[in-house]
This record gives sequence, C-alpha cells and structure tokens, in this order.
Amino acid sequence: MMRADLAALKALGFSEEELVDLGLHHPAVGDPECLVDAYIRRSKKREDLTTLRAHLRDIVRWCRAEGLAVRHVWFEQRSASKIHVRRDEFEKAKEAVLAGQSRTLAVWKTDRLDRRGMGAVGALLDELDRRRSRLISVSEGLDSSKGGRLVFAFLSERARDEAKDIAERVQIGLDSHRVLGRAPGGRPPFGVQSLGNGKVGPHPAEYPTARCIADALLNGEASTTLAHRLTEQGLRTRTGRHWSANAISRMAQSPLWAGLVPHRERKTDEFGNPIDKWGWKAEPLIGPDGHPISCGTGVVSLTEWYAIRSRFASRTVRGLRGGHGVKTPAKLLTGILHCPRCAVGMVSGGASYRCRTRMEGGPAACPGVRTKVDRADEAVAGAWVRRISSMEPGDPVLHEIARRWLRYQDPEQDERALRVSAALEDAERRGADLDDAYYVHGRMKADRYERLSDGLREQTRAMRAELTELHRQSDLTPLLDGQLLGEAWEDAPLADQRMLLRCALKKVTLLPASGQGDRTPMLDRINFDWVEAQDDR
Repeated sequence: MMRADLAALKALGFSEEELVDLGLHHPAVGDPECLVDAYIRRSKKREDLTTLRAHLRDIVRWCRAEGLAVRHVWFEQRSASKIHVRRDEFEKAKEAVLAGQSRTLAVWKTDRLDRRGMGAVGALLDELDRRRSRLISVSEGLDSSKGGRLVFAFLSERARDEAKDIAERVQIGLDSHRVLGRAPGGRPPFGVQSLGNGKVGPHPAEYPTARCIADALLNGEASTTLAHRLTEQGLRTRTGRHWSANAISRMAQSPLWAGLVPHRERKTDEFGNPIDKWGWKAEPLIGPDGHPISCGTGVVSLTEWYAIRSRFASRTVRGLRGGHGVKTPAKLLTGILHCPRCAVGMVSGGASYRCRTRMEGGPAACPGVRTKVDRADEAVAGAWVRRISSMEPGDPVLHEIARRWLRYQDPEQDERALRVSAALEDAERRGADLDDAYYVHGRMKADRYERLSDGLREQTRAMRAELTELHRQSDLTPLLDGQLLGEAWEDAPLADQRMLLRCALKKVTLLPASGQGDRTPMLDRINFDWVEAQDDR
C-alpha cells in the first residue's frame, strides 16, 4: 500500500533506501495517540533541500524515541510571515490533527511553523488544547501539553521580529541593486528581454514589431488604429493574443521599454500594512544625480520614450469616469469648454459643443448647454491671442505659460529640469548637514570635512550650470510679439492650438443661453479662468 505523502517525500529528494531506513516506505497505522503529522516548510525554492531532509530526520528520530510513527509529512514552499498568503499544506496539517487523525503536530522549529507571532500560534494552541492534542518543536524541545505555551509565545514573537528584519534586509538589497542599474524581477515588456543580472536588451524576435509600433506612435498614430492594423497583419502579442490599445499603452509607457529601471510601489491592505503585491508606475527610478537609471538597452531611446508618453498624455480627456484614452479630439475646445451645471468637459457633436453628461445620461443627469462650434472657437481663440500679446515680457504669468508650453514641446527637457532642481535641493541640504556636523557638533575631522565639502561644491556647481543651460534653451520670443503669436497660432496644427490654450487657461465655462436663438455675443457667454501669477511653481 502506498503512502499518501509519497509525492512530498519524493519532492524532498529521498531515495527508496532512505525511506526504508526512516520507516516512511509504508503507511503508518495505529491509534491517533501514537501518530504524528510532520510539517516541513521552506520560504523560497533556492533553499537547500538537504537541510529540509535533515529537519525531517530529526523529527523521525524524536518520534522513534517517543514510540510514535509519522502518519503524514506535509511539505510546501510558502512564506510564513505574510497574512495574505494561504498555506494549503499547513492548513491540511492542522485539519488532520484537529480532526483526530493524529494527536501531535510536529515541526522542526517554531519559526518553521509560523512567523506571524503569538496571535496566530496562540489560536492554534487553543484549538489543540481543546482536542487534547499538542504541538511539538523538535529542535527546541518544546511540548505544548507540558507547559510550553509561554516559551512558544516568546519564540513565535521572536520569529515575527526576525521576519521583519529579513524583509528589511532584502528590501535594502533590492533598492541598492536598482540604484546600480539592475531591474527588478518580472517579465519585461514586449520587444525587451532579460539578459541576466538585472540587465535588459532588445528581444531578437520581438524587436522588429516593437520598433514598428514605436515608429507609428512617434508619427502620431492612435493606439486603437495601430492595434487594428497589427491584428490585420497577423501579428500577435507575446502570449498569442490580439493587440489592443490598452496593451500598446502599457507596453510603450513602461520605463523598461527605454532600458530604464522602473520605479514600483508596494501595495498595502486596508490598514496600511504592506502585502506581497507591487504596483508599477510609468516612471523611471531617478538616481542621486537626478538622471534616470539605465539597466540596458530597450526598444526606444530616452528622448523617444518621453515623446511617446507626452502623446499618450495629450490624448487623455477627463470625463465622467476619470482619465482614459480617447481618439484625438477633432474640435478645438473639446474637453476644454465646460458645462456650468455639472462642470464636466463638453464634447463636439456635429457642428455643436454639447454637455457630455447630458449626452450620456440624458436630461435627468444634467440639463446641459450647447453652442455652435465655429462661434465658440473664434471667440476663445481671439481672447487667447489678445490676452497673451498684451502681456509685458517680464510678466510672471507669461513665464508660467511659457513653462507649460515648454513641457509640452520638450517633455524630456522639462522632466530633466525638475529632476536637476530636486537633486540640487538635496545636495544643498546635505551641505547644510555637513556644516552642522563640523561647525556645530564637532563630530568630523577637518580633512574629512574639506574633502566632502569639495565634492559637494563640485556637484552643486555642475547642477547649477546644467539648470542654467536648460533654462537658456527655452526661447520665449514668439510669445512676446503679438504679430508672431498670431502667425504661430494660424500655422499651428489643432493639437498645438489645444495645448496653447491649456497653457494659458485653467478652465473655460460656457454660460447658458437665455433661450433658443439667443443672439448674446459669445464672449459674454464664456467665463475664462486664466492662469495667474500665483500659479507659478
């Protein structure tokens, strides 16, 4: 007759001869008081099986000394410190003992049983006591039926603290590797492959398709149109599925697509405790020098990646359900003009702008407003040109508008300026801490202070020079001349005109008409919320 736990014993690497020597080659029979369920655990697959076999041998040796037999060996690879991780084999071992199939649950050590503290271990001990069963820790010589509960409480809490220390050390190691240019684990996006040691490079088979997708996105092709074209050409994703706009968006906005180390955040439960799930952000990890950290070569360059991200951002409109990707607006004020009743961005329907809430939910959702497209476009465009051209060159509002326009025109340069500014502030803070340590507290020798001060001064000097150069590269001349501005507006494509409006306007609200055929001048029906000086950051 074959043992029910033979698969677990084989997984531990025992040979037939070893099983015979341990008395584990046949099922154990007898009264429940003479039987033991043994629980063996490891957290990760890389942990040595030789050590686990030694744990089981110690348990078998103890059973023989006590005149007991091992009924079942439960083995699994699971973390014992994470509340959200269900350990199926551990639950089965408990159920077997609580059901009376045996009277003893044996582990090699308390931390092999559970690392969640006395709250979890104490509840188990209560259930075992109620059924006149017991918990045994072989290496620690503990027996819960002989007054060992207090020691179990202490050891289980110590195991919990050790789990926290291990998690902290592992996290520090992972963060250090990322700063050194090593990507975290996980599958890289389509077109990129892992080269080992945290480095990535182009995938030979997937790169041509991925590069075609990148070129199409850079040329302004909509992701939905692109996905349909790829499907018509018979091209599939890595998993063999049809391409979708969502798949293209996630892939193209992943920092790994540009060979950059991604920044990721650990998710938490409803009480704020970290869980074993991570959320990816479409942001690269920034090093101490303010530069994105590279982990190899991707499908696109850093400049191309920022340009693609900017295009995706420009194609997002805020509506009733928050931000989501939509096709490029065909009218100037789509999403910019707002309904005065529900404050939702209006959409274009034929020759009119209409309230989005009214169109989707009917008059019960919002009475809505509407107006002719050509009248509203002409009024807002004229007001924008007059507003900008009347400003003095030193007007802080003009510089805020120029800064916003620069962010749209060159997202990489704007992002770089923000990173350099943050790195410069951090360097200045470290310089102040260094001065305090030397002058105020006297905790540093003069030669070490001079060496560190020189290094910090060199860093801040380089950052200030780079920041000055980035600011110098922004030419505000076209925004300071009314005639040039008018020519630029007329020649600009629709997408640029929409972004120019967003640079100077926080919101445009269309007021309701007095009735059908209302001839009130359009400027009297539009409420402009212009960017002001205090909006400058």
